[in-house]
Amino acid sequence: MKKLVYLFLIVVFILVACSREGGRGAAGAAEDYINALANKDKALITNLSCKEWEESAILEVDGLLSVEAAVSNLACGITGEEGDSTLVNCTGSLDLTYNDEIRAIDLSRRTYYLQEIDGQWRVCSNQ
Repeated sequence: MKKLVYLFLIVVFILVACSREGGRGAAGAAEDYINALANKDKALITNLSCKEWEESAILEVDGLLSVEAAVSNLACGITGEEGDSTLVNCTGSLDLTYNDEIRAIDLSRRTYYLQEIDGQWRVCSNQ
């Protein structure tokens, strides 16, 4: 009976450890990135980006400065790996409003490439 209890505890421990993968994981980091983009938060966008992507990320924020932006129905999930990157696709939209006209950008058309750097998931590019 004791062996069964120990085995159960080991399995639970492993499951808990796996579920903590990088905090919210790559998918959560992509969601944070998209929300920071909508909020035009350059400091957070920079913190959520790889060094090589920081300039592109800031340009994305700059492109939204003249519009109101909101995220609708955002959900992201890991879809695979490519080299050192984890691929994340999202559903939902980034709704941009300018002069009372709303343009919804379908987030499912974009794949985010993330890498875990120093224990934090960072967006390194998107296509």
